[in-house]
Amino acid sequence: MRCVRFPKSFSLLGLTFLALTSCATKQDAKLPASLTPPSDQKMILQAMGEGVQTYACEKNGDNAYTWVAQGPVADLYDGTGNALASLMKGPRWSLKDGTAITGVAVVASAPAPKEGEDIPWVLWKGGDAVGSGSLAHATSIRQIHTRGGLAPAKGCTAEKVGKVTKVTYTATYQFFAP
Repeated sequence: MRCVRFPKSFSLLGLTFLALTSCATKQDAKLPASLTPPSDQKMILQAMGEGVQTYACEKNGDNAYTWVAQGPVADLYDGTGNALASLMKGPRWSLKDGTAITGVAVVASAPAPKEGEDIPWVLWKGGDAVGSGSLAHATSIRQIHTRGGLAPAKGCTAEKVGKVTKVTYTATYQFFAP
């Protein structure tokens, strides 16, 4: 992987994220083994995501109030800051080349290094890809190097049931294929 220069159009959060992850080969050595895709797969695409995790205030079965994940919405960028894809609830990644893939099952999840601040790192099994572009043969998707995105620790009360909140986050998304 090569290091890149950063475009002026990125937000400060995005620039900070890219600075932390664009030369991440040494950091990748710290990945938990459980987040390693099958040995017959190779990385075909890496994108930097910037967006929000959406949560709704709900009453759970224990009659407590809690923020419940509703899904992400993010834009994904290549190493030079060009818009590459979008991520929607599902999770479903859609590239500008017309291909898309859905994460159909969580294979593994691991706490982020700053577990109290950042959403977990995840390896998904990909469903059948749509289209014939970059993701046509993708079978695994990995979310790593996350920053932010955790549900609020408090603020979900009876008066706020149904309220939605959005928490900003960044992550690196890696796509793998045989």
